[in-house]
Amino acid sequence: MHGEFCKVGLKFCKIEYIFKDKLNKKNLLFILLPLVIVFLSKVVCQAYPGIPEEVRIGLYFNDSKTKQYTAVSSFTIDGETGLKIGSYTADGFVKLIEETTGNALTIKKDESYHAKLADNFDSFEALEQKLDAYISNGIDAYPVFADTWQIWCGFYKDENGMKAELGGVVEFSAVSPSATRIVVFDSKGKVKLMYDSLKGALRIYPKEGKNPALFRINGDSKKVYRGGIEVLRQAESDMTVINVLPLEEYLYGVVPGEIEASSHPEALKAQAVAARTYTVNNLSKYKHLNFNLCSTTYSQVYKGYSVEHPATNKAVDDTRGEIVTYNGKPAEVYYFSSSGGKTEDVKNVWGSSGYPYLVSVDDPYESGNSWHYNWQVSYTAQKIGEIMAQRGYNIGNILGIYITKRSEAGRATELVVKGSKGEQVYKNSNTRSFLSLDSQWYEITTDSDVSVLAQDGSTVNSQLNGKKVLTASGLETVNTSSSISLAGSDDAKRKVPSVPTVYTFTGKGWGHAVGMSQEGAKGMAKAGFTYKEILTHYFTGTEVE
Repeated sequence: MHGEFCKVGLKFCKIEYIFKDKLNKKNLLFILLPLVIVFLSKVVCQAYPGIPEEVRIGLYFNDSKTKQYTAVSSFTIDGETGLKIGSYTADGFVKLIEETTGNALTIKKDESYHAKLADNFDSFEALEQKLDAYISNGIDAYPVFADTWQIWCGFYKDENGMKAELGGVVEFSAVSPSATRIVVFDSKGKVKLMYDSLKGALRIYPKEGKNPALFRINGDSKKVYRGGIEVLRQAESDMTVINVLPLEEYLYGVVPGEIEASSHPEALKAQAVAARTYTVNNLSKYKHLNFNLCSTTYSQVYKGYSVEHPATNKAVDDTRGEIVTYNGKPAEVYYFSSSGGKTEDVKNVWGSSGYPYLVSVDDPYESGNSWHYNWQVSYTAQKIGEIMAQRGYNIGNILGIYITKRSEAGRATELVVKGSKGEQVYKNSNTRSFLSLDSQWYEITTDSDVSVLAQDGSTVNSQLNGKKVLTASGLETVNTSSSISLAGSDDAKRKVPSVPTVYTFTGKGWGHAVGMSQEGAKGMAKAGFTYKEILTHYFTGTEVE
C-alpha cells in the first residue's frame, strides 16, 4: 500500500510502504526518515513493514467473478451520536455536513433530472442564506456538492416536466441524470445533500462522543461497524458500499467468527496472526471493485462490532502487526476446523506447488470431540446420479464409486464414478466437493459389499458385480441386473444387490486440511505451546514477525 497514515497524537504522519526485495540507498533513506519521526513521537505503528493502517471491506457489491450480487439501490445508516457526511479524495476526508441526531439517513442512488438554481458557492455556509430564501418561497431546494457547492431543486423524469413546473417561476438550468450521483435523505424524507463529485467519493463516519464510535446499517443490530463507509456507484456494481476502518479493528470482527472466544488465549493469538496474514496477502483480491476484501467466505467472514469479544480483541491487540513469514515475506496461510489427525499437502488439495510450508504435518492434539471431527453421510445411487446430472455429468445409472489414489496422509486424491454411459474422474479437492463432503479423508461402503477372503488370508470388503463366483451351477460372472443370494459360514442366507443402491461415506476431519487446524491449535495451546510455536508447527519453516 502506498501513502497510508499512522496516528501521532492529534496529527498524522505519512509513511510510504514499499514492497521490494532489494532496496536501494535512496529508498532506504526515504523509509528511515518517517520511521524516526514515528519513534520520536512514541507511537507504535504496524510491526511488519507493508501492513496498511486501514483496509476497505466490501459489504454490498456485485461481482461476476465470485457470483456475489448484493449491490443496493438504497440503504439507511445511523450513529448513536450522529453522523459526518463528507467527500474523500487523495488529500483526505473533508466534512461537508453533519447529522447531529441519532436519526437514520437514507442513502440512495439518483437517476433523475434536476434544476440548478443560482451560481456556484465556495462553501455550504455561503449558500445557506440563498437556500433558505428559495425554501421560504415554496421551492423544494436542497444543497449539492459537485466539487463546488450548488443549489438544486426537484426530481424530474425529463426536462419537459421541469419546464412545466418551474417555467416563469424561477431561473434555472437543467441537470441531466448521472451514473455516479448519490442523494442523502434525512429521516423525514427531505434531501440533506446531493453528492455529485467527480473528484471524490462519498464517505460517512459516526460522530465522536462514544468509544468506540459506531454506525449501523438498515437498523440491523447485527450490522454495526467501526470506522466509516464509502459509497461508490460503479459499472455493474451499483451501489457499492465499503466499510473503511483500521486493519486491527477489522480483525476484531473476523477472529471471533473463526474461533470460539472461550478458546485458550494462545489459540486465539494464533488465529489472530493467521487472519492478519491472510488479510495482508489478499489486499488486491477485489481491486477491480475498489476495495480489498469482502465480508463473506470468499475472503474472511467479517461481521463487524456485533460479534466482538474482549478475549478475541485482546488476542488481536497482543499480536498487533505480527504476521507469518517465509524467507522474510508474508506466507500464504490457510486454516480450517479439524484435520482428523494429520494435515494435508497443498498439492493434494488445490494442486498448488512452490509452497514448502504448506505440507502435511502430524496433528496429535485435536480433541476428537469437535463438530464433524468424525462424520458419516449416505447417498442413494439415484441421488448421486441426479447431482452429477445437475452439474453437467450425465453418465447414466451409477454402477460404482472407487477411490483410486490416496495421499501419503490417507486422503482421496483420485476418485472414479462409473456409470452405465461412461465415467467421471475427480482429483484432489474435487474428491470432496463432488458431493460436498466434510473432508477428503474417508472410506466408501455400500449395501452390496460382502466380506471375502483374500489370498493372504485377510478379510476385505468387495462388491461382486462383474466378478466370477462359484455357484451351485459352477463358475459364473455376476450379472449387474440381478441380486445375489449369499450363504455365510453359519449357512445363514442373505440377499445383496449386485450393484450398490446406497453409498456410505465415513470420514474424519472438517475442512480442506491445508495449514492450521483450529481444533489442533486449541489442543496445542492447552498442552502449553505458545501461539508462535503453534503457527510454526502448522506452517513448516516459517517465522512470526
